[in-house]
Amino acid sequence: MNEERDNFSEEDWSEALKQFKSSLISGRKRYFDVSEFEGIVDQLMEEGDLNASEIAAKQGIQIHPNAVALQLKYAQILISQGKYNQAQKYLDFAERVEERNPDVYLLKGSAYLIMGQETEARFAFGKAVKYADGDADEILYHIASAHIQIGEIKKAFSYLRQAHEINPENDLVLYDLAFFSDQMGDYKKSIAYYNRFIDNDVYNYTAWFNLGIVYNKAEKHKKAIEAYEYALAINENFHMALFNIGNALANSGKFEKAIEKYNEYLELDPDNDDAYCYIGECYLNLEESFKAEASYQKAIQINSDNDTAWFGLGLLMWIERKFDESLVFIKKAAKLDKENSEYWLTMGKVYKDAGRMEEAIKAFKQGAKVDSENTELWLTWAETLRSMDQNDKAVKLLEKAIDKNDDSMLKYRLVSFLLEDKKQKVAFEWLRSAMKQDFENINYLFDIYPKSLKSKRLKKVVDDFRRDHNI
Repeated sequence: MNEERDNFSEEDWSEALKQFKSSLISGRKRYFDVSEFEGIVDQLMEEGDLNASEIAAKQGIQIHPNAVALQLKYAQILISQGKYNQAQKYLDFAERVEERNPDVYLLKGSAYLIMGQETEARFAFGKAVKYADGDADEILYHIASAHIQIGEIKKAFSYLRQAHEINPENDLVLYDLAFFSDQMGDYKKSIAYYNRFIDNDVYNYTAWFNLGIVYNKAEKHKKAIEAYEYALAINENFHMALFNIGNALANSGKFEKAIEKYNEYLELDPDNDDAYCYIGECYLNLEESFKAEASYQKAIQINSDNDTAWFGLGLLMWIERKFDESLVFIKKAAKLDKENSEYWLTMGKVYKDAGRMEEAIKAFKQGAKVDSENTELWLTWAETLRSMDQNDKAVKLLEKAIDKNDDSMLKYRLVSFLLEDKKQKVAFEWLRSAMKQDFENINYLFDIYPKSLKSKRLKKVVDDFRRDHNI
């Protein structure tokens, strides 16, 4: 059946689709063979027209009631519509006719997975792999895709690795391994997978571009620039590569060169407000306030809703200690992007510098509501309370913060507060917890509370922990 489909050209598929759409308008059904119906359904699904694809699949089954391929297509449509029980009827029929067809079990597994029936899904996927013959890597790739659709990235990654072991040259698998390694923060593996992919497809400019992004995240900015330049060499119209070269230069501290690249990009896209924001940030780092302000103002002229530009202006005013003006701009940014905790954190810092402590606390509180994972925000809030001689409140705040954000930095900061308050027993309990979570961050404690280096009792706690954990 697949060989028959392969004999159809693009023109044949387009003509069949055109005739089918005409039949829908006229209300007169037309005859198409199984392969044509498959092609029609596929194209309609690609167009996002589920209703028409369902009609096509139904008509196909009416004309070819024993065609497993059409039963599967219809089941696929029903699954995409959330009609899982109805889809199972067609999948059961297909299984009775072709019990060794891996596509049957792929769809069954996908339906079970969406319904939360993981045991049944795993069993169905196992059968799909069992009957895959020489296409086990492809089947595993599709199983991974099913897990990606429901957000189970780690399980998806496991299936992708299995597929890669079976066929290291499968480009789709390599690409997804690279992409999801990046998403999970494993930049080293992501870079390795992208390089393997590029070895097989050296002229894939998108892969070069994505490789550049990962290099940039891994702070290998020179490598990032090289990757972006390859992407641009392959496709000179891929202007985002030029933009990202500017980003990599800025991230490596080469602000003048970054500005040159952003301006080069602006020659191609003169109304890009984000580019002006990045230029403003570069000038900010170069301490050229006038040019930074001009860049942010230009961004706002192009797009008055650019929150980054308003925030940039707020930073400039803060640096110049024009607190009232700074707060106006930062509040504007926070209004435009209510979910950006950095805006609330900075707002709190400005209020603090202006001596408006209660308003600073309110800003920190709002920021924590927006993003409890912002460690700096909790630390700054707690330190502000300490500066107000509200020591007990600062301790309680950090305990609350640790419940919401399990970052060892918060624990080490809490240890320093407790030591300052002469509560060594509780401090050492938290210290053991922090060391167990991330021993390397103990240097943070020594930096923020140098007296801890002179404490013999603390030294003993650390030494005992080292010995017990072979550190």
